[in-house]
Amino acid sequence: MRKVPVLLVLSGGLLAACKGPMAKIEAVRDALQKDDAASIKSAIEGYPACTDAPPVALLPTQPSPRDTACLAELANALGSKKGFSITPPDQAAATTVAIVLLRDGRGDWVAHSDHWLASLKNGKGSGHDALRLAVARKMAEASPLVGRQLDAEPDALAAMKAIASAIPGACPTYWLLGSGSSNAALPSEQTSEHSACVHKDLKRREGPGGAYGDGTPRAIEGALALWREAERALRVGLPSAAPAAKAVLEGKMKTIEAATQAIKTTRLASTVPAATTDMLGDLHADAGVVLWDAGAKDSGASDAGAPKP
Repeated sequence: MRKVPVLLVLSGGLLAACKGPMAKIEAVRDALQKDDAASIKSAIEGYPACTDAPPVALLPTQPSPRDTACLAELANALGSKKGFSITPPDQAAATTVAIVLLRDGRGDWVAHSDHWLASLKNGKGSGHDALRLAVARKMAEASPLVGRQLDAEPDALAAMKAIASAIPGACPTYWLLGSGSSNAALPSEQTSEHSACVHKDLKRREGPGGAYGDGTPRAIEGALALWREAERALRVGLPSAAPAAKAVLEGKMKTIEAATQAIKTTRLASTVPAATTDMLGDLHADAGVVLWDAGAKDSGASDAGAPKP
């Protein structure tokens, strides 16, 4: 008796499972390489989601509460066997962050920007390419709001929110201010003047320094320093990207770089010596109150080493 081949119609999740442990991660990367909104939406739907919650001030190496909750659930749904692993980021963690950016537009839901900057620069594999592509896509979308004169407060606030939507590990202060919260009404550790992550961003390579300004002018300069560092990380990471991802990234980079060159702000003279701000940070840290990391690196280099392949 002649055997007749049987064709099985599988659902997307089962089909991905049959293709191997990296199939879901590769599906996200492949959709981003197509650069098609409908394909991306289909690839990221159905995964566990985080919810908004009051941000917490974290020490430089302290994990976020989301790391072992919603982000771990999402990473496990992508095939991870160990949750949201970020020291350094593995393929599932990088793809988890890509989904949060694409679906939720909340880079501030992810802690410690330097982990993700390192992934953009050094990571190899489908998960790290998915993260590169997601960050580049979101930064390109944010470019009209960022690449312009930003002295007017409404424009600065809109740019801050766009940056917090696009860059993983963005300071929650940028999102809060950009979403309409008053700086004066925020908890002290989240204000422009006392936020540890604002202070760290101001001390990055192209920031004006930790003693710079207050209020919105201080916060926007911190956000822009992070933007410039993310642009640089994407550029440095291009040789590590697979050819198909690299081609899409190069197109997005043209938009991002043009926006960066178009940024204009009027910087104020710093009124407080940098040594004084660092001393205050050390004193508060000794008392158990995190205001900022007085030893933050100027260059934005990773505090977590190179990402895992």
